Parts: sequence; C-alpha cells; structure tokens
Amino acid sequence: MNTAAVDSSPRDADKSSSIRDVALAAGVSIATVSRVINNSPEVAPATAAKVREVIRQLGYVPNALAQALSSKGSHVIGLALPRFHGEFMTWLLHGADEEATRLGYHLMMTTIAKSDEGHARRQIVGSALIDALLVVITEAEDPLAHDVAASGVPTVILDTDMSAQGLDSVILDNERGTRESVEHLLRWVDASRLYFVGGPRGNFDTIQRARAFTESVAHLGHTLSPEQVSFGDYSLDWGKEWGIRMSRHKKLEGAAVLAANDKIACGTIQAATDAGLRVPDQLRVVGFNDSQISRLVRPRLSTISLPMAEMGDMAVRLLVRRIENRSAEVVCSKLPTKLIVRESSTVVNF
Repeated sequence: MNTAAVDSSPRDADKSSSIRDVALAAGVSIATVSRVINNSPEVAPATAAKVREVIRQLGYVPNALAQALSSKGSHVIGLALPRFHGEFMTWLLHGADEEATRLGYHLMMTTIAKSDEGHARRQIVGSALIDALLVVITEAEDPLAHDVAASGVPTVILDTDMSAQGLDSVILDNERGTRESVEHLLRWVDASRLYFVGGPRGNFDTIQRARAFTESVAHLGHTLSPEQVSFGDYSLDWGKEWGIRMSRHKKLEGAAVLAANDKIACGTIQAATDAGLRVPDQLRVVGFNDSQISRLVRPRLSTISLPMAEMGDMAVRLLVRRIENRSAEVVCSKLPTKLIVRESSTVVNF
C-alpha cells in the first residue's frame, strides 16, 4: 500500500486537487475516497478520518454531479417549466432557488419541450439525478400530470390543484384578485359594459379567473351575456385584436375590461388609443401579473399582483416536507393575490 506522506504546504493556486490525488496521498483506493465523501459506513473510522484530513489539506472539492451519481440522495430538486418564461416564471424560479439553497438543496431547471404536433414531451430531462420534482402545469388536462402522479417521485405541482390526485400543490388565489377588480370596475361602469378578456380556454389560471369574474358579477345581482367573456392567448396581439373588434362594434367606449394578463390589457389599451379613446376617461382597464410592463406603459396599468417568488419558496418547502415524510398529508397551498390600482382604471385629479 502506498504510504506517501501528505505535503501540508499550500498547493499552487492554479492547480486543483482530484480524487486521485487524495487517494494517493491517503494511501487508499479511489473507491474508498468516494465512500468517505458519501459517508458510507463501510469505511473504518480511522481510515475515514485520515481521508478527510487529506481532503482538508489538499483543499479537494468533490464534484457535485459525481456525488449525485454515486449516492442514493443527490440533494437535487428538479424544476420543470413550460417553455414560455417571462417574468411570471423568472420570479417563481428566483423564489424556489433561494429556498432550495437555504434548505441545502440544489435546483436543476429544465423546460417541458413540445413535439412537432404541439403535445408536451413527457420525459423530464435529468430526472434520473433528482431526489424530487417541482412541475409547473398550466393546463388542467395536461397528460404530463398523470405521468408525474404515477412516477412515485416526491412531487409538488405549481399553478394547478392536483391534491385530489395525491400530489401537493401550490396555486394562486385567483378569486380574490378577480373579485376586488370586479368590485372596483363596477364603481365606474354598468355590469353590461364589463368584459373579461382571457387567455387560452384550457389554461388553469384563465379558467379560475373567468369563473371568478362570472361569479363576482352574479353575486352583485347581474347576469353576463356570452360576449362579455372571451378567450384567446396570453399576448399583446390578442388583446389588440379583441379591442379592435369591440371598437368597430362601438362597444369599447364607456366599457371596462379585466384582462387575464398585463399583455392582453396593454394590447386592449393600444387598440383603444388607436381608435381615439382615452384611458381611463372612456375605457377602464385592469390586468393580471403586475409585470414590469404595467409600470412602464402610460397610463400606468392597474393590475393584480401575484406572489410568484413566494410560490416558488412555498413549493420547495412543501417538497422538502414530502421528501422527509412520504406519508404526510397531501395539501394544496393557495397564495393571495391583490389588486393594485393605477391610472388605467381610475381618473387621477392633480
């Protein structure tokens, strides 16, 4: 056995130690060093202590990926996002990453790719390396949800409530923000002139917001006509298209709009402006998300703020709870939303 002495002098700054260097200096095999790094009970305490001392003196830093591959627990959480990111996903990722780091986990992000036919590819990249999984599911009937539920991997679903399917979930309280917006806008317009301009018809958030919009108006004693709730996509172009159509039918002036996101709201404002209407004097608009664009447009956009960083934070905490206790009660955590009133929905007197 090699019994070379350990050189305790500082190593050159431009040289990094390898696991082979540690093995040679400690007089053990590379496999033994790996077992010590991964706290294997198979190594005698005296040998383990010697290897750790060599690691300390050489300043060796184990490769995190190699540790993940050689151990049963990688302390890596996978986060699978839809391909569209934007501020919504950026803040969610920020909150999840900070909380994962605080709890001693690494976050590995991937996107949920689409096939040429537009269907989600249901294999999560890097899933063999992770301890647990965070998945953002935006469509209530996404087939990926069923695969995740059957995988047996500790999982938390974001943006869709799948607690009935046995999966911890974190969702937004779309009802609260929508209700506040409806009550705010009905101070200025008749219920027959109030419109909801939604995103995709199958999107979980749009479904929740459209339902809350309808129920809030009904609760105040009004019945909506079919044309007062519309579905499209989460884009400025869709908001503008809807606004142009309504303007041509002389239905935009004197109306109020709750849009399912800030892009739709800004598109509607652009259509109104092009038609010569003044916001908020002749059209009042509220968006959803409180994205950066809501503070940059003029007039500044009233919008419903979403706690996206808190959503990522909460999801990680629920996931670590599930890792540590597989039999814990399944929960759905609903995070509050809040209306922020700016110039697009109320006249400001100076």
